[in-house]
Amino acid sequence: MKTLILSLILISTLVACKKETIAPVATPGKPAGTSTTASSSTTSTTSTSTTSTPVTPVAAATDTIPEMAGFKLKLIEDNTNYDEVLFMFKQKSSTTYDAMEDGKYFTGNGQVSLASISSDGTDLAVNSLPYSPGMSIGLDANAKTDGTYTFDLSFQIKIPYDVHIWLKDNLLNNSVDLRITDYTFKVSKADPNSFGNKRFELIIKR
Repeated sequence: MKTLILSLILISTLVACKKETIAPVATPGKPAGTSTTASSSTTSTTSTSTTSTPVTPVAAATDTIPEMAGFKLKLIEDNTNYDEVLFMFKQKSSTTYDAMEDGKYFTGNGQVSLASISSDGTDLAVNSLPYSPGMSIGLDANAKTDGTYTFDLSFQIKIPYDVHIWLKDNLLNNSVDLRITDYTFKVSKADPNSFGNKRFELIIKR
């Protein structure tokens, strides 16, 4: 009887020690028994090439002024003694005297006289001429007595703000922009270089 009991105990122990088969653990989303492989993600960087568009050269603006732009230049001794010249810019005009465009200057009885000189040497009270950059216009300025006189721009029309009207004094080697300031000078009748058609000229330029 004792032997039978021991045999039953041994059998029970062997059954309890028998290994169990472990079912594979399923990975979420995959059926059981399927192996999981780590996938590597590769990021490719694409370089974008930008092609520059050549810059088209821009032509420089023509240095000109509006048609019929003009100004008056006044030579002043005092409030009652003065003379004026009118300058008008017309591209089809000539720098020489043109009876259809210009007005000749005729000397009067005033204390002062002022004329513009055309390229052919004619004294003008009205000078119509084409504009060109840096152009020079001669002046014939006279006074009957010694004294102090002044040049002044008494009128301007359509002259661009960046165009300068320079008065050049060849005797004193001075230049002033008449659009900014007047110019005062002295005349001595004993010195012929202090008046006449050699001392002054206008330079028109930007």
